[in-house]
Amino acid sequence: MKPDEPFPIAAAEELALDRRRFLCAAGAATALVLAGEWAAHRSRPAVPAEHVVVPNTLPVGEAVAFDTPAGVQALAVRLDADTIVAFDRRCPHLGCPVVWSAARGRFECPCHHAVFEARTGRVVAGPPRRGLAPLAMEVA
Repeated sequence: MKPDEPFPIAAAEELALDRRRFLCAAGAATALVLAGEWAAHRSRPAVPAEHVVVPNTLPVGEAVAFDTPAGVQALAVRLDADTIVAFDRRCPHLGCPVVWSAARGRFECPCHHAVFEARTGRVVAGPPRRGLAPLAMEVA
């Protein structure tokens, strides 16, 4: 290249968006979105700061639905003579109220057929990514 010849790449061409730059920008944007989703998921509290009182007269295998003092719909079930569990009744997928299936011994969401384990509220089947939120409780 001689000193009086113009530089072979013009500034306007340098600013143009080519395939490599587009893919790099799209990849970086995707990574940021995924990192934000992961951070938001990790920062959600797993257990609501609710304390509820469940009656000791609940028969084995039966459930009772009630509202907590803060207005959260809850569902308590006596699994055996010594175990009572209580969960936030809203399905973590879209907020439909879950129901207790005594015949199957599990929680079910009628909206999208999600299934939750009785003792832990863990997702067994269906679209939710996380299980039911347990509630701190006291048996009275």
